[in-house]
Amino acid sequence: MCFVPMAFAQSSQRANALYLKDGSRVVGFVLDMDSVGDVRIQTVDGQVSAYPMSQVDRINWSYELKDPGPGAIYRYGDKFRWKFNDHELSDRDYECYFDSELYHTYVSGSNQLNLGGACWVYSITCAVISVLMIDPKADKQDSSVYIYAAGANVLACLGGVLTGIAKGRLDWVERTFNDQNATANGVTYSYSKAAGSFSLNPSVLLTSRNDVALGATLSIRF
Repeated sequence: MCFVPMAFAQSSQRANALYLKDGSRVVGFVLDMDSVGDVRIQTVDGQVSAYPMSQVDRINWSYELKDPGPGAIYRYGDKFRWKFNDHELSDRDYECYFDSELYHTYVSGSNQLNLGGACWVYSITCAVISVLMIDPKADKQDSSVYIYAAGANVLACLGGVLTGIAKGRLDWVERTFNDQNATANGVTYSYSKAAGSFSLNPSVLLTSRNDVALGATLSIRF
C-alpha cells in the first residue's frame, strides 16, 4: 500500500514517447505492444491510438513531461525573455519548460556566443597593439608587429565563425520552444525576421611595403 502512491507519483512525471519514422513524436503511456503488430499508446490528453511497429523508429520509456510554458520567448543576447512581460527566464524556468535537448543547446550556444565575443575583443586589442608598435621611420618593422597583426586576423575570423554558429543555435532554441509551446497550448505564433542583415568585420592587412593597414569588410545578407 505504501509503494503505490510513490510509484504513481513517479509515473506522473515520466511518460513514454514514440518516435515515428516520419519524424513525428507521440507522447503518452504505452498500453500494450506487439513486436510484429501494433503498439497502443494513451496520449497525455486521454486518447488511445495504435501505430504499426513497422512505423516506429524508437521508443523512449522515460520521457520527462514538461509543463507548457506561459507564452512565447525571444532571444536577448545570450539569454531568453518572455514576450508577455519582458522578464528574463530564471533557472527554474529553464528547468520546468526546457527539455534536455533545448537546455543543452542553449547552454552550449550561450557559451559559444560569449567565447566569440571574447575573440572579437582580443582581436581589436591585438590590432591596436600592432598599430602602436609601428615605427614610421624604420625601413622594416619589428616581427612582433606582424605577429600581433596575424593574431588579430585569426581571432577576428574565429570570433565571426563562433558568433554566427552560436546565434543560429540560439535562434533554433527560440523557434523550437515556441513551436512546442504553441502546440501544447493550441496557439499559433507568427515569426518575422528582417530581410537583410549587416556585419562589419575589421581586419589588419600587410601591404607590399611591409606596412600595417587597418581595414574592414562590410557584408550585406538578403
